Amino acid sequence: MGSDDVQKSASTGKPRRGLGNALFGHFLGLLFCVGFPAFVTAVAPVSWIRFERAGDRVTATSKTCLLFFIPYRTQVVDPVIGIGDRFIGGKPQRRRAGEPQRYSEDEAFLVINGQNTTAEVPVTPFNIKSVSERSEAFLRDPEATTLKLFVVANWKFSVLMGGAVSLLTVLYVVGVILSFLRMLKRIAMPSSV
Repeated sequence: MGSDDVQKSASTGKPRRGLGNALFGHFLGLLFCVGFPAFVTAVAPVSWIRFERAGDRVTATSKTCLLFFIPYRTQVVDPVIGIGDRFIGGKPQRRRAGEPQRYSEDEAFLVINGQNTTAEVPVTPFNIKSVSERSEAFLRDPEATTLKLFVVANWKFSVLMGGAVSLLTVLYVVGVILSFLRMLKRIAMPSSV
């Protein structure tokens, strides 16, 4: 065993982890506590949509996020000329003999049409009608200046499962901050030998 693997602390006599073990621990923490939740929340994302009116011109900005607040895809439609929606019904899944037929989840998208661009934002099929109606009502109302919408691709997967696994990220970040503060305390107040 190398001197870098396990060393004894002079003040406590307890084994101290080496740099390699600490880096490997952080790698695993990042992978499972940040990477996995980021992947889950990117598969069924939440989006923030903002419509803004300046005179007769309406601009739409859509930010599709992982971990609920980190945008990984931004779409801008300027000017907005129409609102629509697109629905994709669930497809039949393979099944074994005697099992009931199962279908994949339905999908829906808010379609924001511009003169030269189109943006499609994933919205749960349960909410697509109300989101589409609110967007169209904003477009028709010349007095409305701003409309902000928070939409999810799938309530079960995006919010329930995504929210649960995102707690791992929160725990990891809190652990790293506490570890950093403990390190600063050891540097500021070295223990007497």
